Amino acid sequence: MESLSHEKDLSTVLADTAHRIPKRTFIRCEGKKITYRDFSAMATSTALNLRAEGLKKSEGVAILSHNCPEFIAAYFGVLRADGVAVPINTLLNKEEIEYILNDADTIIVLYSSQFTSMIEKISNTLNRVKFLPLKKITQSRGREDLSGSATVDPDNIAVILYTSGTTGRPKGAMLTHKNIISNGLAIISAFRITAKDRFIAFLPLYHSFAFTVCVIVPMISDASITVIPSIKPFQRIMKRCITDRITIFVAIPTVYTILTKTKMPFYFRWLLRLRLCVSGAAPLPVKTVKASPFERRFKVPLIEGYGLTEASPVVCVNPLGHGKRRPGTVGIPLPGIRVKVVDENGNEVPPDFEGELIVNGPNVMKGYLNRIEGTADTIKDGWLYTGDIATIDKDGYVKIVDRKKDMIIVDGLNIYPSEVEACLHRHPDIEECAMVGISPGEGKEVPVMFVVKREESLLNGKDIKAFLAKHIAKYKVPKRIIFVEDLPRNPTGKVLKKELRKKPIPFRESSLFFHTDLLW
Repeated sequence: MESLSHEKDLSTVLADTAHRIPKRTFIRCEGKKITYRDFSAMATSTALNLRAEGLKKSEGVAILSHNCPEFIAAYFGVLRADGVAVPINTLLNKEEIEYILNDADTIIVLYSSQFTSMIEKISNTLNRVKFLPLKKITQSRGREDLSGSATVDPDNIAVILYTSGTTGRPKGAMLTHKNIISNGLAIISAFRITAKDRFIAFLPLYHSFAFTVCVIVPMISDASITVIPSIKPFQRIMKRCITDRITIFVAIPTVYTILTKTKMPFYFRWLLRLRLCVSGAAPLPVKTVKASPFERRFKVPLIEGYGLTEASPVVCVNPLGHGKRRPGTVGIPLPGIRVKVVDENGNEVPPDFEGELIVNGPNVMKGYLNRIEGTADTIKDGWLYTGDIATIDKDGYVKIVDRKKDMIIVDGLNIYPSEVEACLHRHPDIEECAMVGISPGEGKEVPVMFVVKREESLLNGKDIKAFLAKHIAKYKVPKRIIFVEDLPRNPTGKVLKKELRKKPIPFRESSLFFHTDLLW
């Protein structure tokens, strides 16, 4: 990796790398290898095709696809055409996708064949949008150049990533080229990434954590990626770790918890070439790192970090090196990033005192699309207010204590109860409802909805789940429905969700999300 500053855009960084190391493999996927030169050509072809379809500067292009080389090529092709990429969560339903396409005012949607039926439904209601097959639009047109293209301003918006919010409607976080590159460089420094490293990308690439760590970081460090289309079957992922000599393994906590317990061939660990495991997108149970045999079993450090989409996304990581990591914390800020814990008035609190964690640095988003007030509430004097309650000790280690924002994390995916509650309130038989996350153990959270239904209503739990599934993604639908006569409230009428979380609720194993049979 040559010296790289924040003053370049992502497309230029890719072009420079392809010029320096044209024959080096960038992507491996299902037995195929794509060099940096060929991948850059795919991005150029995508850009030319998009311009031929009428894409203009700063217009949005949505990408709806499972993990594949074409997804990544589309992302960079949009940027090379000076457009804005809008990756879509593949778990969303028709109603949710339509909302994002309208809010982002996208003019083109690139989709893979798995979503043809979904696109057919959406295209009937969105006549202004062009829907184009991903494989066709990324098809190589040879070694063509974008003649006359000007260098993109690094402060221009590169991507809009939608994250649900406390208002019940998803918000588009606008991230610039500078935001993303600065975060990638900081991660490279913290993890000591080199061109010899090999990453595996099986987490969904529409997620900011997966794309930044598994695509942006290797791309700007001259490293390579093995792209896995799906997490199932997990055996394929572990086999690829061996055959492709993966050195950096990136996953969510649930995967590490299961790997700790799962039986596997005795020779398997001898064949691994991993030097680092990274956990993100959700809190890592302390016992997975400290009390369990994970690190002893795999002979590789497991590093937990912390971030949020609005910060591009990584903010803190536990530092490498024996004795430097502190289980139970999310580590220290990445180079170039500052953090503080403040009280309700915005005043910094002393070490080990609780308050809201705020972040400052070149990785902080430009703002929320079309939401001036929401941006002003979140970014104040250059500081991003995360909504997470934390402490910082005298050595600078950050510990996340609670969430100020009402949010549930299910296997790395954020669920905002207000969004689900607002949806359920549309049902005529619902008087009141409140959703909370309740932990059945091992750091998991399960969404549970407490419901007060109208008198004489025959509504049951299955009816509620079926109703919600028509309007929101399945992963947002509560796993348990509890009918109650009323909801606990404080004197001002606010629902006391802390009281709801205290209620004893038995969980069967089948109600949880991950199972060991996914692995072997």
